[in-house]
Amino acid sequence: MQSLARMKRATLPALPRGASRPLLVLLLLSLAVGFLAARGLLEPVSGLITVGGAFAVAWITFPSGRLGAAWRQVKALLHDAPEDDARALEATIASLKRLARVHRVEGGPALERASHDVADPFLRMAMERTLEFADADELRDALLGEARRAAADGEDARAVLTTLGKLFPAFGLIGTLIGLALLLPQVGEGNLAAAGPSLGISILTTLYGAILSNVVVLPVATKLTASLERRWLVLQMIALGAELIHRREYPTRVERALRSFAGLAPLPVRGEITLLTDRAA
Repeated sequence: MQSLARMKRATLPALPRGASRPLLVLLLLSLAVGFLAARGLLEPVSGLITVGGAFAVAWITFPSGRLGAAWRQVKALLHDAPEDDARALEATIASLKRLARVHRVEGGPALERASHDVADPFLRMAMERTLEFADADELRDALLGEARRAAADGEDARAVLTTLGKLFPAFGLIGTLIGLALLLPQVGEGNLAAAGPSLGISILTTLYGAILSNVVVLPVATKLTASLERRWLVLQMIALGAELIHRREYPTRVERALRSFAGLAPLPVRGEITLLTDRAA
């Protein structure tokens, strides 16, 4: 039995890192739709008013390029595995410290070769700019400009999600008013049996709008905002680190400056290390 279990684990393909999160989201959405259908709460007209109306207004409001960028940002957010903020900052600082040591000890050609192995595209671009610019201040200004441009795409995506978070409840209310407008003549005629579908549209559009806004869109927008803030801090750190590398600063000084900029705990100085060793002895 144990050998059979090992064979099954060996034959099953491994999912990419973070790939289970979109699958989980699709599964939850499918379960939600199935629950609504089983309970008789699935109303196509209400869904068309709420979802179709909100997306139509968003399509009129924003350019198609911004909508496409927002969709790419959301997909990337769902595929990315959750990562601790401090751990991500530590990894960036470690990469910049290593590159600073390479540049100081081995020179520019070695830095160019080492930058090819860097996974972060902005960090790789920053090292290329470090070798191109002759002035450190110009390098810093250029990298900060690139960082603002990269952050602008995420801000556009956040604006789209925030707008959708407002549009879904608004069209839920519009659907409610439409349902009431269809309901009143039927009630006035005393045809209560025919008032059921109109009453359903009136109630379900509000329900759909509230769920889509508060359960789906706004949580994703909040998560995207936190991700953008973390990424903006990393971009600023890379710009500062590239400036220090350009000035051929000591790797330890680069690390201390970046940790101070990121608000991380400073490294103990040599005297503190000796004192701690003596206390431990």
